[in-house]
Amino acid sequence: LTKLLTNIFCRIYYKFDYQGLENLPNDKPVVLAPNHVNAFMDPVLIGMTIKREVRFFARGDVFKGAFSRWILNELNISPVYRMSEGYSDVKKNDKTAEECRHLLVNDKAIMMFPEGICIQERRLRPLKKGLSRIIFQTAASIDFSKDILVIPVGINYSNAKKFRSKAVLDFGKPLSILPYKESFATDPVKTINEFTRLLETKMKPHLVIIENPDNDKLVAAIEELLMKQWIEAKSGDPKDLKQQNEASQEIAEMVNKLSAAHPEEVQQLRLKTENYIQKLDTYQLRDHLLDPQRINKMNAFSFMKDVACIYFGMPFYALGLLFNFPPYYLAKRFSDKKIKNVEFYASVYSNLAMLIWLVYYGIQLLIVGLVFRSWPLLGVYAVTIPLLGLFTIRFGTFMAKIRGRARLLRMVRKQHDVAAGLINERKLI
Repeated sequence: LTKLLTNIFCRIYYKFDYQGLENLPNDKPVVLAPNHVNAFMDPVLIGMTIKREVRFFARGDVFKGAFSRWILNELNISPVYRMSEGYSDVKKNDKTAEECRHLLVNDKAIMMFPEGICIQERRLRPLKKGLSRIIFQTAASIDFSKDILVIPVGINYSNAKKFRSKAVLDFGKPLSILPYKESFATDPVKTINEFTRLLETKMKPHLVIIENPDNDKLVAAIEELLMKQWIEAKSGDPKDLKQQNEASQEIAEMVNKLSAAHPEEVQQLRLKTENYIQKLDTYQLRDHLLDPQRINKMNAFSFMKDVACIYFGMPFYALGLLFNFPPYYLAKRFSDKKIKNVEFYASVYSNLAMLIWLVYYGIQLLIVGLVFRSWPLLGVYAVTIPLLGLFTIRFGTFMAKIRGRARLLRMVRKQHDVAAGLINERKLI
């Protein structure tokens, strides 16, 4: 039930896609090794995507209290304790290691974050040795009789905190530990370090990595300005999330190389793009509105079409908001007010919205059932409300684009020099 619900609600919160799932075997011991940027959302996205049941591992301090331990265990989550939590707690990892050994020996799948920390940035932190140590100790305990496979996984968000931003999972090819049997027998420490470095190397091609944090906004700006053109230049589909993720990787790599070779030019470009994006925010515009191709398509016919769509779509949009939006509004208000750590924002917002919506939806069904006492009507209502919600999300995006075009037209009419200046700045960038 949890897997079904998360598949629905996470795909509402994010525009979601994945690739490389064929690299995950269904009948072998597997360790999934993803990067960690988005607290509870990272394991949820992986767990809802793959067919296999997975045992997850989370930091030990969240297991305080009997209820927390019970609910986390029911969700297939076990504790891993860190030195920062005290040496006495770290000793409890012996039990965790034994659990991992039991699962892997029985051809199960587990997931651990090799970075050992959750930070919301488009980089890969140096990997800790804990994952490799557990794998090799397990393999040694059964004399390497099973081929334990480690799957590097890239979790890429365009903006992990933001509702309706993009999330793409990229599953890499499995790494076998069998070739390390002899070297582990000779020098365990060296082998663990070597495998950890290999895993880090294999994870990087599946991630959008911006080496210099100062370039984060620059990469985001280039993505907004050039993503469509970048993909179309390769005869691709600009709406395909996997292709967008690949383009993001290429853009980040381009900036990394240019930043190393021509730091002064990149600094100038960074200042130009930041100034341009700041102006867009000031005038409540998006870059795509200033694309010459889009501007050329703005005519009387497109205006009439927009008006007709608003006229016929607005009643359904209003109903969709009424019957679906309040839970999301309450969840967002709570998250904005209470969640100070950006890594936990999406986890709280999305899951709280899901729980409140289920209650809100259930109350609606109860009222309709009690008032009308008609199973066919109740069935129609039960299907219609979620469909209205999906329509509202799509129509809301459409409305935002129309409002943006209206603001641009008003600017062209009343502040022509400002509009021309923005278009010229965009061209120069």
